[in-house]
Amino acid sequence: MEPASPAPETAVWHLEPERGRDANRGAEAVSPPCDAADLLRRNAVWFCRLRWAVAALLAGAGAAGWFDEPFSSWGLRLSPGWPLATAAALVALNVAYRLLLPQSVGRGDMARLRVNVWAQIIADLVVLTVVIHFVGSVETYALFVYLFHIILACIFFTRIEALAVAAGAAALYLACLAGESAGWLAPRTVLARASVVDRTRLTPEFWAVQTGSALLIWGGIWYLASRQAGELRRRERDLALANARLQSGIEERARHMLQTTHQLKAPFAAIHANAQLLLGGYCGELPDAATAVVEKIFSRCAVLSRQIIEMLQLANLRSAAQSRPQAVPVALGELVESVISRVEPTAASRGIEVRATLEPLSVAIADDHLRMLIENLLTNAVNYSYDGGVVEVRCDRADNGAARVAVRDAGIGIQPDKLPRIFDDYFRAKEASAHNKASTGLGLAIVRDVARMWDVGVDVRTAPGRGTEFTLTFPAGRVAPIGSGS
Repeated sequence: MEPASPAPETAVWHLEPERGRDANRGAEAVSPPCDAADLLRRNAVWFCRLRWAVAALLAGAGAAGWFDEPFSSWGLRLSPGWPLATAAALVALNVAYRLLLPQSVGRGDMARLRVNVWAQIIADLVVLTVVIHFVGSVETYALFVYLFHIILACIFFTRIEALAVAAGAAALYLACLAGESAGWLAPRTVLARASVVDRTRLTPEFWAVQTGSALLIWGGIWYLASRQAGELRRRERDLALANARLQSGIEERARHMLQTTHQLKAPFAAIHANAQLLLGGYCGELPDAATAVVEKIFSRCAVLSRQIIEMLQLANLRSAAQSRPQAVPVALGELVESVISRVEPTAASRGIEVRATLEPLSVAIADDHLRMLIENLLTNAVNYSYDGGVVEVRCDRADNGAARVAVRDAGIGIQPDKLPRIFDDYFRAKEASAHNKASTGLGLAIVRDVARMWDVGVDVRTAPGRGTEFTLTFPAGRVAPIGSGS
């Protein structure tokens, strides 16, 4: 006797909530493209955050100035005075910038934002020049710190504005050199093993090389960075325009599809009704061959009519023009009973028994949306059960106060690798298609959209060949007083 094959393991899946969904409607919330004022404000906030890091770095350098070791062995001579004073100035400026920065962007804020941003840039360049003077304007490579502001300006601003920042940096650096050369400023350096260069002994050739090389490097960085940043901004604009055109085309096709689907609803309903009349013998006795053809027409019309209804339901759920309906207390047990009464004839035709254990609970939700959830899950449970099987429906309250509805069948189950896709539009596993050819592949997509709209948790437990259990969990905040259902 061959050993029995091991039972398939139970797979579990949880439907994740959709990110970025507007709570006031079922369609996905599409964030409008930010305008120039909003982008400028975000840049100003980013500059402020970066300035906190610079102030902390300067404060750390000032604190290190109280100690000789190990910095003297590294060839550095630090003093606490100017770093701490500069850090304090940056902190004061940053606080002022944040207080003067508009909390929200509205009409007329563009001028205020530009003044704020340019005040930040000018003050930063001045503070940076002070730092370069104390670090060593000639003795060190501190002058290249200006490149950070030049590159940031190329990223955030236009080429002309970035050029203005580069020109301002050059002017301040040259002013620092001129002040030191004229004796207005005493040259300083943090290098302990190098004497401070006497500016009065430097030749014009040195100044030409020093300033010329700095200006050449700054100009080259500005040109390359602004050119690449401008190209990226242009491509971003082109991509945004292309995306807008693509979105418009998709919406237009969706409207056309929805209109066509809506127009097909009535003709298919008429064909379905007339086929039913023919099968009922109201137009006379049909030959056996004609009866077989009409039965096929009737069956196919039923499938197409259901698919049309589900397509319209999905379109309404995702329509940006539709606001979310008002939540009302709905008697959960009563609604489940009404859905069971609708699917019982189909279940009975295949010998399937529907057993229900329902507690008297109420939830705040749209009645028709709740009906969509229960009906699609219960219909699937019947469709994917084996003939003569049992479908169990349970309605109860969880320990945390949430309301739960569980629908369990002992049918074909779902393969674990297919679980992540069962809520996709029109997805049908090979096993499901073989078992139920009349499925539209849209039922669980409707469940997904409704559940996400109302923050209803959906959990799936399944084992191939042993059945599937779907559990809906309504948040405790949506559980209405018992007996207040409509």
